Formats: sequence, structure tokens, C-alpha cells
Amino acid sequence: MLVIVNISKGFKTWTEVAKSMQDEVGEQRAKVVWAATIPDETSVYVIMDVPNPAFMQTFGLRPHVVKAREEAGADVASTTVVTPIDNYWFGD
Repeated sequence: MLVIVNISKGFKTWTEVAKSMQDEVGEQRAKVVWAATIPDETSVYVIMDVPNPAFMQTFGLRPHVVKAREEAGADVASTTVVTPIDNYWFGD
């Protein structure tokens, strides 16, 4: 899935929190495939491999996850799933 989130504390802070949640998300075989920010670092674009999209929605609503994301500057309410993605290719 392609997701956009508004952030206020920069990309490095966002990535640190995302990395800290990798093990917990990985339990459901979900993972961040790619993440990037716009030049002013106020939005992050994320491509995730998510075998069970319902899990990601419930995971994102867990109180400890919301708290960690908010403390890292993510505007949790702004999280927008742009589209599900079935296949992807990053080239050679």
C-alpha cells in the first residue's frame, strides 16, 4: 500500500520510530519497503508490503503506537492510504 503521513519533526525522527516498530509489524509479515520525504520534510510517503491490510489499520490504532508516532511528530490523523499496491518493481 502507498501511504502519506504529515510529519513535524523531520524524516530522521520518523524513520527512527518506524524502525523501532519493525519487529512488531513483522510478526504479521508486514514491512516498510520504501519511504521518502518531500524537501521540507513535512510529509512522508511510504510503500508497505502488507499481507493483511486490516492488521495495519488495527495496529496503527494501538495506544502505544499512536503515542510513539505522535511523539515522533507524525500527525496520526493525517495518515492516508492513497492506494493498495499489488506489485512493484524498483529497477535494476
